Amino acid sequence: MEKSKIIRDPIHKDIKVKESEISIVDTENFQRLRNIKQTGLTCLVYPSANHTRFEHSLGTMYVAGEMAKKLNNPNLDINLIRILGLLHDIGHPPYSHTLEVNNYDHEYYTRQKIKKMNFENYQSREVLESYNSKGLIGKLIHGEMDSDRMDYLIRDSYHTGVAYGSIDIHRIISSITDFEDSNSLGILEKGVSAIESLLIARYQMYPTVYMHPVSRIAECMLKNATLDILKEGIIKNKDLSIMDDIDLVSTLRKSEGYGRELMKMLDTRNLFKNIATFPYRELKPLEIYKLINLTESNLAILEELLYDKMGFKLYLDIPKPPKIVENKVPVLINGKKHRLDEVSPLVQNLKVAYKKSWNVRVYAEPNKISNESIQTQKYNIKNSPYELKNIIYNLIDEYELVNELELFDNNFIINILAENPVVKGYSTFMAYAKNKGLSEAILSSELQKLLFSGMVKKRTVQMGGIYRYDYKLVDESIISR
Repeated sequence: MEKSKIIRDPIHKDIKVKESEISIVDTENFQRLRNIKQTGLTCLVYPSANHTRFEHSLGTMYVAGEMAKKLNNPNLDINLIRILGLLHDIGHPPYSHTLEVNNYDHEYYTRQKIKKMNFENYQSREVLESYNSKGLIGKLIHGEMDSDRMDYLIRDSYHTGVAYGSIDIHRIISSITDFEDSNSLGILEKGVSAIESLLIARYQMYPTVYMHPVSRIAECMLKNATLDILKEGIIKNKDLSIMDDIDLVSTLRKSEGYGRELMKMLDTRNLFKNIATFPYRELKPLEIYKLINLTESNLAILEELLYDKMGFKLYLDIPKPPKIVENKVPVLINGKKHRLDEVSPLVQNLKVAYKKSWNVRVYAEPNKISNESIQTQKYNIKNSPYELKNIIYNLIDEYELVNELELFDNNFIINILAENPVVKGYSTFMAYAKNKGLSEAILSSELQKLLFSGMVKKRTVQMGGIYRYDYKLVDESIISR
């Protein structure tokens, strides 16, 4: 019997780690995670949020193993699944998702690292294939209801001290099931309430922790400081895959450009100020759609144009549209599969609530913005932030920072909807995308943007015991643009 050690964890208590897993934990790739904060600069708001990707990865390993044990599927290798849980985050840059900039993809670097690793009982190729799996193994690690999500919600709640991330993880695990016909993961009817609690917890954590204005400001500053040293050639993108938080801060402090100044401001908590907030409910669908389609490079151009016009440094914080993938979790009721959002009114309403909590914010240099500022008075930002909003959109249009030809004329989803008052069923889009040689991932991504912005509306139609999703273009004026 393989020897093991016990690691004491505040979330899952005693985590048993086998010797073959310890050999992975002791590698440089994994030990690096000790110095990568799980929640970026949230510690500037919640001082105890200094937990790292290291303990989260151990927790994900534990949860993934427990889920695999519950399924008791002979096709699942529990030891391999635990290894995947350990390794799922080794490609993260410093400060986690905060620095996924300049097209940095932590999953790509995770794959590259796995390729070069040695394992006691597996070939690196086997581990990599399982990591890339779209089937049941992949669902346990990065699916709609995965071990990663279950661990980070409880862990982030615990370390921030908020009371929102508490979920009944053992009830969820006892309720999971697998479907042989689709090689996918779902839940039994008895687990619906537990999954609903998970979704409520995540929704409450979203504005309270993950989108807290102060941590977003600090992370925006850190992101731009990092972009500065990337632009100066001090570091390269791939360097972020081997650096940790300490390396990055040290590099920024030693740099000579604006990145160093931003780092000094972060060191003294002299943060940019939030001078304008544009809530989702007060933006038009086309305005939202343009913002979420701004590329990172065009956003930087827009900020430079705003600097020229306003006379002080401004950053736009445009969060990615929230992904609510759990609504697709299959639920087994009386021997039939249903999507979670088809059987839970609560989940349907949460999708709307997520939208309403999305805001775009504008941050300004603290020593340049004040009530006496000439430019602030000129554009009435303090009294009317929507004057600033008009300036932003005028610049986007004047300098063509969003390519409307690509957004509308060449958008196959809009073209289909322009020709059909109502598109009945997602499969219609799928067939068109297949004929055009487009992947389902591209289709899904573009459709989600249109749905999130409100450009397209989706309606659920019940047909006997099954459901169909119908789609309609809301703003038909774009057809003639």
